[in-house]
Amino acid sequence: MQEFLVGLAPFLRVVQLLICSGLVVVIILQARSGGLGSIFGGDSSLYRTRRGLEKTLFQATILLGVLFLFFALLNVLATTSAT
Repeated sequence: MQEFLVGLAPFLRVVQLLICSGLVVVIILQARSGGLGSIFGGDSSLYRTRRGLEKTLFQATILLGVLFLFFALLNVLATTSAT
């Protein structure tokens, strides 16, 4: 198993970099969709349900975060078993 992970180390780094880039983009898009109403005194304290694109971005953020952690752990296992 360790030899298999060592062989996958370059692939894991590339996948982790792609996931990281996607996570950054999704977080930036999520911050932009938040609106400027709360900055200028709008009502942001009310509970509201995420719908449409906002819900999709929220779910994509969670998914990419979990994938990033998973590939980070695999990458650590691949690099520590190489030494």
